[in-house]
Amino acid sequence: MTIRRLGVAIALAGLGSTAAWADDFSGGQNNDDTFRQCVAQSMRSTNNMVAFQIMQNACLKLYRESTMMSESRKNYYRCLLQSLQGVNNDIYVQMVAKACRDHQ
Repeated sequence: MTIRRLGVAIALAGLGSTAAWADDFSGGQNNDDTFRQCVAQSMRSTNNMVAFQIMQNACLKLYRESTMMSESRKNYYRCLLQSLQGVNNDIYVQMVAKACRDHQ
């Protein structure tokens, strides 16, 4: 199996439960708390700066800018949060982002 196929397989493996991790923080708390918790979880889940920045942006979009966002777009950001956990290679980060975009 090539590295590219392996990365895509890893990304797609997490798509079945994309909302689970992102929804962990959605219990009646305000959006600032959930945003901070999301960023903290993102920071703990990867050592790759690119992955962290993408995840931080996904947290921002989901918890501070999601009012007028379509469900499809929210699912994209949830996919990123779920699928980028533990990814520590820039190439895999790009493949995960593409898989999340293609899955919409």
